[in-house]
Amino acid sequence: MVTFFIVIKMSVIKISDKKLIDKLQARLILQLGRKITQQETIDLCIEYAIENFEDILLIASSTPQLTPKKAEKIIKKFEKYKGTTYDEEAKFLSSEDNDIYSL
Repeated sequence: MVTFFIVIKMSVIKISDKKLIDKLQARLILQLGRKITQQETIDLCIEYAIENFEDILLIASSTPQLTPKKAEKIIKKFEKYKGTTYDEEAKFLSSEDNDIYSL
């Protein structure tokens, strides 16, 4: 019997929070009762995303959510600077400022 292998050039993908993949992989291992690789885990996620494209599209296109922690930071900054004159030419260094003033 002859086995053929097709080698496809692999791309490197940067993952912003690898702990999430580790956590998912660990949960899969516990539920399946067998070892599952990170590659298999990612492959399953991609297959699921393709089968549930509308859900993925909805998640990807949703607007950023204002968390209580982020709201508290914004309120504190507002209180600190509420008497300051607004400069229309100002450049914002903080993403919170962009969320508020770049509407």
